Amino acid sequence: MIKIKAMNEELRVTFYGDFTFGENYQARYDYFEKINVLRQKGYDYLFDKVRHFFSNSDFNIVNLESPITDVQKSFLENKKACVHWCDREISPKIMKRYNIHAASLGNNHGYDYGEEGLKQSLEALKGANIEPFGAGMNIEEAKKPLVKNFTVNGKPLNLYVFGGYKYREDYETEFHFYAKKDKGGVNLLMPDLVSDSIKQIKDNDENAYIVMFPHFGFDLQKTVLMQKEMARAFIDAGADTVIGHGPHMMNQMEYYKGKPIIYSLGNFIFAADFRGRMTPLNLVCSLVFKDGNAKPVFELYPVHMNTDSKTPQTRPVEKQEINEVIRRLCEEDEDDTIKKSVSTDENNPLGICLTLNH
Repeated sequence: MIKIKAMNEELRVTFYGDFTFGENYQARYDYFEKINVLRQKGYDYLFDKVRHFFSNSDFNIVNLESPITDVQKSFLENKKACVHWCDREISPKIMKRYNIHAASLGNNHGYDYGEEGLKQSLEALKGANIEPFGAGMNIEEAKKPLVKNFTVNGKPLNLYVFGGYKYREDYETEFHFYAKKDKGGVNLLMPDLVSDSIKQIKDNDENAYIVMFPHFGFDLQKTVLMQKEMARAFIDAGADTVIGHGPHMMNQMEYYKGKPIIYSLGNFIFAADFRGRMTPLNLVCSLVFKDGNAKPVFELYPVHMNTDSKTPQTRPVEKQEINEVIRRLCEEDEDDTIKKSVSTDENNPLGICLTLNH
């Protein structure tokens, strides 16, 4: 087992991108082709080459792209192209086994099975001691950030993570996806709706570190202007960083007012066949707080997930893949600011590590 963390020297909080066991996809593959990675190789197969990330982090946060439910029929059948579900009994046990501590449901699948599916998801996660955020049974619950209070070398650090989904008209008017005063749903995470909350936290908590964890952008596409405007507005409101997901592949990063914005981590574990339509390169992002300093070190661990397979397994990238990772990370980096800030460690025991020196 890979083990690098020394007790009490640092706090490592790790963010993972799009995460689902893909039961809905695997059931379909099984029906038509007798292929089902979960049945034939087991859930652990998906983690075999990346499990060390979880065991070497103090707190692990994923974007869970599936309701955990046994509701048999989605109200969105024949309306929405893909509806996701995770096994209500198995999935939370596996997530707990691998040291997942929190899961955002603030995405375009968190409400695929309606209010009952969301309720079951929240109950399943809480039953496994995994903290859900980014969705809830009403707007007040849905918009609450994940809040964790840590001590690093005797100094307090209060972590706030806001999860949620961008605005889409069809999700509002046709799918009724967003939480309301008396209705469950996912959190509508937009700068104008959250700026007051960010400011209030910063005004009242000198030990706060605020991470925006939005599900935004577009499937299988590079960063678009809408993402940039949103992310920069979050920083303008007082957030310390933005770590995004949504496009199912890694996107570029930038520094805005000296603060890192990772536009998309991409997939982490996602047991579905994307038919090779995008890059297999993705990111794991660790924030490493040292010496009680509220400004963490950013460590990016590139990972590879086969996008042309019904049985994809995630692994750390290999040396010959790292130049393409850096190229994608530095797109639109006209003055090489990002490239100059990245140091590469090919001997890190967790995998090739890109450290941001900002």
